[in-house]
Amino acid sequence: MLLRTDYNSNPNIGTLAAVNDRVAIVPPQAPPEFVSTIEEALEVEVLKTTLCSTSLVGVFLAMNNRGMLVCSQAEKRELEVLECSGMRVEVVEERHNALGNLILASDAGALAYSGLQEETKSALERVMGCRVRMVDSLGGYRTVGSIGAANQRGVLLHPSLSEAELELVEDALEVRAEVGTVNMGVGFVRTGMLVNSRGAVVGSETTGVEMMRIQDVFELS
Repeated sequence: MLLRTDYNSNPNIGTLAAVNDRVAIVPPQAPPEFVSTIEEALEVEVLKTTLCSTSLVGVFLAMNNRGMLVCSQAEKRELEVLECSGMRVEVVEERHNALGNLILASDAGALAYSGLQEETKSALERVMGCRVRMVDSLGGYRTVGSIGAANQRGVLLHPSLSEAELELVEDALEVRAEVGTVNMGVGFVRTGMLVNSRGAVVGSETTGVEMMRIQDVFELS
């Protein structure tokens, strides 16, 4: 299922939540309509918490279906909520704390910004159970986690990526890679999208043409 929504009129829903095939993590103040749309489209349990004392859950949390990685600025009470998912949660000492913006992952593999510490890469491989490749940028952007969104069938990426970069992403994540946008032309795809294997939720400004592209790439019914 593919649905539109916003978060208190903010269409950048991917900065405010994170999802996989098991759970969605959203801020405690998430509007009821926002939560119910996620539950309907993605068929997941919703857990509520801040992260690093902010509502920017999608910015600070990196995860796939095996585990979650957060920086050491996350508070104990926040980690306890994440652990309620039953998944492995690991904390890293990392000066680049916006891990959700810096890591693009499927269950088969991940791409991460090369400025992350080697210890962070090792932790990422442990918690996500996959091979991690480090890259300086994709499409000219170091925030490789913000310019793409993936499920286990496809990944949608910023239109600035070259053919060689698309092939790199396909090889690393082992899914089909295509370019597209959300919210009327925004190439930072993950900022306006939440996607898993069952469905997707996109920002309220996403056009019908963009939604058709999303439905095709992620093979959504």
